[in-house]
Amino acid sequence: KRSQPLWQFLILLLGTYPQGGSSFVPLSRNGIISSTRLFSTAELPLQQSSEPSEQKPIRRRRLTKKEPLIAVVGRPNVGKSALVNRIAGTQSGGAIVADEPGITRDRTYRPAEFLGESFWLVDTGGLVFDDDENTIFAKEIRQQALIAMDEASAVLFVVDGQQGMTGLDAQIAEFLRKQAMGRIPVMLAVNKCESEKTGATSAAEFWQLGVGNPFPVSALHGVGTADLLESMFESIVDQKSAVDGFGTKVQKLKEAKSNLKHKGPLPWEDETDYKMRKWGIGDPAQRVLNDYETAIAAFDTDDQPEEINIAIIGRPNVGKSSLLNTIFGDTRAIVSDMAGTTRDSIDALMERPASSPEEKATLYRFVDTAGIRRKGKVNFGPEFFMVNRALRAIRRADVVLLVLDATAGVTEQDRVLAQKISDDGRACVIVCNKWDAVVDKDSNTYDKSVKYVREELPQVRWAPIIFLSAATGQRVGKLYGVIDDALTAHRKRVPTAILNEVLRDAILWQPPPARRSGQSARVYYCHQVSTRPPTIVVFCNDPGLLPNNYRRYLDRKFRESLTGLEATPIRWIFRGRRERDVQRAGLGRTMNGAPGAGGTGTSFPFPHAD
Repeated sequence: KRSQPLWQFLILLLGTYPQGGSSFVPLSRNGIISSTRLFSTAELPLQQSSEPSEQKPIRRRRLTKKEPLIAVVGRPNVGKSALVNRIAGTQSGGAIVADEPGITRDRTYRPAEFLGESFWLVDTGGLVFDDDENTIFAKEIRQQALIAMDEASAVLFVVDGQQGMTGLDAQIAEFLRKQAMGRIPVMLAVNKCESEKTGATSAAEFWQLGVGNPFPVSALHGVGTADLLESMFESIVDQKSAVDGFGTKVQKLKEAKSNLKHKGPLPWEDETDYKMRKWGIGDPAQRVLNDYETAIAAFDTDDQPEEINIAIIGRPNVGKSSLLNTIFGDTRAIVSDMAGTTRDSIDALMERPASSPEEKATLYRFVDTAGIRRKGKVNFGPEFFMVNRALRAIRRADVVLLVLDATAGVTEQDRVLAQKISDDGRACVIVCNKWDAVVDKDSNTYDKSVKYVREELPQVRWAPIIFLSAATGQRVGKLYGVIDDALTAHRKRVPTAILNEVLRDAILWQPPPARRSGQSARVYYCHQVSTRPPTIVVFCNDPGLLPNNYRRYLDRKFRESLTGLEATPIRWIFRGRRERDVQRAGLGRTMNGAPGAGGTGTSFPFPHAD
């Protein structure tokens, strides 16, 4: 025993060798610590450097001037959201549309493209100037519409062609003449004019509004939308309300094609230049070709930085919209004490500028969703589609913020949402809001609250917990660091050799249980096949012999042995394979010995050990 190092001799005296094995595994606070914990962290490529990196402060993302913004306004229930869905091409999964007023309350942004030009549409709620009991959130909706008009390069005024002109349409037209006309173009779209015969007649009535030529359109069928957008682009170019060059890509391409095929002299050519271009020699021919290539290249889109989608999920009235407004630094969503204020999904784009010119900025897209009630309370209608939008936001998100009410505790609906996040394989951060409203806090309140949330939400026991207050802004700034860690864990990839070391140690300490018939599972090896979330395939003789409690045991041991998996679920896939096939392929060698056989190699838990 003198040939062994002193630290191995001391641990041998303490009895830390597992029974039936000769491989060394040291103890930890819960019984064992894998020999790969310190060994693997030195090899993992996603470990963060200890050197502090200078990161610029996060700010609100501003739209580029190359992409103008079009504000869509009008009175309630005239088809604004339907027209936005038609132009943006988001009939499925876009703005919620229903045959009742007041569905849209907040302003929602939709990207669109027409004639090679990219622009943004801002859908707003129905404008009402008389505040009474029947008009809920009328003042807040007007404020949202004013913000959209201040940002816009043009305004699209939508009216109802079937109902005809109303007094509220005249009030909105007068409001637009004072606030927008003369500064930016105002286009009048007469919706619900499907018929080509009666559409122009229905639209002629709206000439008396005094906001320009009325365009008969149909948001349901798409009739007249192309003429409307072409005229809008011409008005934007004439009034120069957008960046120079917007709306001229198609015209420049037509001119370049015409010059390329033109048989006679061009206006800027003399006889010599014309003959040189005709025979394809000299600068004149190269100039025409360069103009054509430049016109074609104008349709190429610029490389945009990757967006990190962050969904804000929770029960109604837990403070999701307040949290979005605090993050955004402005009134992005309407907030009230009434449950169900938020109808559609609202997003806010934040940006962390690049630390060097070679890098790209990091974009965070926070998506505020409607509160999700129990399934039995949701009837088919607008709320049904609101819940579907919220569940779809979970599937599309990179990180999900599960918002809880710190004053109300964990409810059954919170457990349902946590299980949904885990099943969809999304990284999760548990946000306990309204921490400032918790009374009688002491030095033990935080630890007790963390323990309570862990016990009540076992579905996401791996998720980090942060206690904050959206009303006061307490600890809201720490969200970005937790989100970055969750995103890194969600995209983490671990080498196969390290995974098999962890698997081998876990099986040595707790072999798979045997059935009464004497059958027991034999686990051969594992490897990671994908990320987002990390997916590990485990090969064994029969997956049916591995009960659920043993699979949870493997998940716990992998999290204890590998760092950086605290905020993401691990998706396990168990596949059956015969032992002789494994031996023939030589895949069992990555296990450093057959599991359960005591191991044939040696594990070195510390990098500096001799």
